[in-house]
Amino acid sequence: MGSEFRPLSVSRILACIVVAAGLSPGLAQGAVGDSASLQAELDKIYQSLLVDPSDAKLNRRMIDIAVQLQDYDAAIGAVERLIFYDPTNAALQLEAARLYMQIESYAAAAGYLKEAVALPGLTAEQRADATTLLAKANRATRPSPWSGFGQVGMRYQTNANHGSVALGLSEPFPFEKPTADWNTFALGTLGLAEPVDDNLSIEASVSGYYADQQIVDRLDLGFAEGIVGPRITNDDGTLSLKPYGLVQGISLGEAPYQFAYGGGALVRWTFADGWWIEPQYEYKDRTYYNTDDYPEATDQTGIFNTYAVNMNGQVTDQIVWSGRFAFHQNDAAASYQSYDQYVATIAFDIGFDLFGIEDWSVSPFASYSYTDFKGIAPPEKYASLDTRRNDRLWIVGANLEIPLREKIALGLAIEYSKNISNLDRDDYEDLKVVIGPQGRF
Repeated sequence: MGSEFRPLSVSRILACIVVAAGLSPGLAQGAVGDSASLQAELDKIYQSLLVDPSDAKLNRRMIDIAVQLQDYDAAIGAVERLIFYDPTNAALQLEAARLYMQIESYAAAAGYLKEAVALPGLTAEQRADATTLLAKANRATRPSPWSGFGQVGMRYQTNANHGSVALGLSEPFPFEKPTADWNTFALGTLGLAEPVDDNLSIEASVSGYYADQQIVDRLDLGFAEGIVGPRITNDDGTLSLKPYGLVQGISLGEAPYQFAYGGGALVRWTFADGWWIEPQYEYKDRTYYNTDDYPEATDQTGIFNTYAVNMNGQVTDQIVWSGRFAFHQNDAAASYQSYDQYVATIAFDIGFDLFGIEDWSVSPFASYSYTDFKGIAPPEKYASLDTRRNDRLWIVGANLEIPLREKIALGLAIEYSKNISNLDRDDYEDLKVVIGPQGRF
């Protein structure tokens, strides 16, 4: 055996000396039929092996009896003694691996299988056996490729429709005033990261969201998105490339509102443990649909490009920061819906213990965006004005996770946003409060 498992073999042999000092070996419990006689024989063999642990026939008989009694630890000890005296015997390596898999010790089984594959003179049948068992052991020891997050709850907004506080002097027509509202919502994300080999994995995610407004029904929102693509990683894991495709759909006011498809690419450079930087490009071809509530939605149809840099830093075991700088270029069918947008976001995730309960977390965040529209909106055109809209949006907030039980928490979020526009009808501020249980796996 190699260095990882040779000490285990020796320790099993030395355990016999401990037994001679007055301890008895662990024997299987609950056997049926002639278990008592088998147990007695096993005990007798064990004592004989104290005198000669290299006796192949006694060890083999011990393995046979122990397997009948489902005492796999005893069987493993006997096989490992045989391996100690015959380390190039591939059949024994495979037998040890199978016994370890019986007790779900997959890492130990994988070690024996790797040793077996490296032995000279391995038969084709033994190699196929070892390869199959090693794949099973690797599947059992690696983390689940699936992950997920879900939350249900309620959200209250002081200005759900983003209405402006007062009619400004520069506005040619009256416009909508703020309406406070609350909704019930459900959201969920399911992710897959399936390794193909050491340098390639397939990553995919499906996300969904639905919110039912209590007053402003035209803002009932549904969202679904699917993303899939390979991640290609270099040998030391410091650099990876992920091209991906996506499809997206949105409903608004219980009617189809938007459909989009596209793709993009991420390049992640990990330069220290927990620290990485990730340039990104994404392309979306978006189609909008007119509805009774949104009769001019098709003006937004067009191409949406994103150029971004994502960053992450593990400051301490309990503090992680993340940041994103992005440039969005929206080329819509109507020039007044086309724009260039610059966005900067920073967030922290801070873990702590409180009231004797572990795994609380608070995540403060802040964001700023500047949006420069390319055309004159219809109200200004009707009034023979040439003002083009530009917005400055500030957002601050925090999310709090209160642990309820393993992988389940109560989520509480608060967010304040303020949009400052050169068009009075687009000035608004809004305070959101969200609460609801959430779970992840």
